[in-house]
Amino acid sequence: MSGGDTTIVGCHQAALSAYVRSLVDSAPLAADIVQETWARAIPALRSGRVENPRAFLCRVARNLVNDRARESGKWRPWLAEEAAGSAVADDSPDAERRVLAADRLRMVRGLVADLPPRCREVFTLRKFDGLDQADIADRLGITRGAVEKQLRIALLTLASRLGEIEEDA
Repeated sequence: MSGGDTTIVGCHQAALSAYVRSLVDSAPLAADIVQETWARAIPALRSGRVENPRAFLCRVARNLVNDRARESGKWRPWLAEEAAGSAVADDSPDAERRVLAADRLRMVRGLVADLPPRCREVFTLRKFDGLDQADIADRLGITRGAVEKQLRIALLTLASRLGEIEEDA
């Protein structure tokens, strides 16, 4: 954008934004329309053929709002009613899935409990307590490399044991 464009935008941005917000009920939609208005209006404003820039900008914005309304109306018959959204079935897991997930979590916690003590401690701090590797190293008084090694051992051990369990099932 050139210096002249910046001056034009600076003079009319607030008024244009307020005008568009008065026409639409969505802040993101208003911002899109304002941006599109500038994209369409700047060439004409640069040419100097526009006598009243504010009126011109408002006309371009109004036309864009009308275009958007016409476009959304075209698709309305094929779109579900908003009220129908409340009739959508609950997509949360059913009782069986919750029980299976709880069983799997108990199994994983049991496998974690079987890890060597340092490995278990590092894994628990990282995966259950959410600490990053540097914090774990500081807390345990070990190097970050040692933390990474313990995590790698824990993950490989758990993956192997989970694979064995799933093969038996």
